[in-house]
Amino acid sequence: MGDGVSEVPGSGALSGGGGTEVAERGEKLSEGIRARGEGGSVGAVLRCSLNVVLAAMLLLSIGCTDAPASDAGLPVDDLGPELAGPVALIPTSPEVAAVCASEVTSTACTTRDAAALVARCRARLSARGIPCATTADCLATYRPSRPVACRAGATYPDRASCAEAVEDDCAFYRACLDAAHPCGVDGYALAFGERLCNAFIARREEFSPAGQAWLRGVRTCLQRSLVPLVGAGALSCEALVDAAYASHSGCYTAPGNSVCNLPPADLGALTRVLAPWLRDPRALRQIGEVLRSCSDAGAH
Repeated sequence: MGDGVSEVPGSGALSGGGGTEVAERGEKLSEGIRARGEGGSVGAVLRCSLNVVLAAMLLLSIGCTDAPASDAGLPVDDLGPELAGPVALIPTSPEVAAVCASEVTSTACTTRDAAALVARCRARLSARGIPCATTADCLATYRPSRPVACRAGATYPDRASCAEAVEDDCAFYRACLDAAHPCGVDGYALAFGERLCNAFIARREEFSPAGQAWLRGVRTCLQRSLVPLVGAGALSCEALVDAAYASHSGCYTAPGNSVCNLPPADLGALTRVLAPWLRDPRALRQIGEVLRSCSDAGAH
């Protein structure tokens, strides 16, 4: 998992003003968490400090900003002559994701495969007049952790393949969920699911090793919880959002991979990553559910 990736900005449709204040409050929240919980679990910190909880709620409601830059990304030429496993391409913006939809929902198993995907994407961007002077300007590589042999090509080649979410990948939201219930660039699948999934990958270096393992588990859990929606009958975009949000807290606190057990500093990092997407009141309710789950787990 050591390959770097570049910035994946938050959704313009879902982000707003107050970026400086969000960043400052995020840092204060992180400092408060570390001061109160050095050496403890997130659950313990949440139980012993109502002020920290209130600060988190305030942070999530005052406005949003795009994600700051992460590590620079590994060019395809530096992947080596023979890849040891799958490579996914992470778009650096929603615009790149839309233009290069087929490339960012594919898997490469060799350097040649990866280079071909990159070249195809850059050609598409050039035809649209979208600047991509270097590959790192528009795409980054990611080496996902998957327990099965690498299979080159579309990660989800048909609707039937959507019956099982591929581990440690982000293609499900575009190739499966939005294909089944097309709600467009402002819908849950593309404006929240895909972009947050990519942000979890892009900004993983801000987390401890335990936090990075948690992120991998969460993004797979979230997609698996949405599999039944792909095969469901017609859903309105609003109903899809409600159903998707209902799965969040369960994945965040899943047994064996719960946010409640993370090192305290990871909570501040998570808050900063989530901030651009958490203006919706449903997200605040989700935070409350997570807090209660952590508190209940610590009480037993």
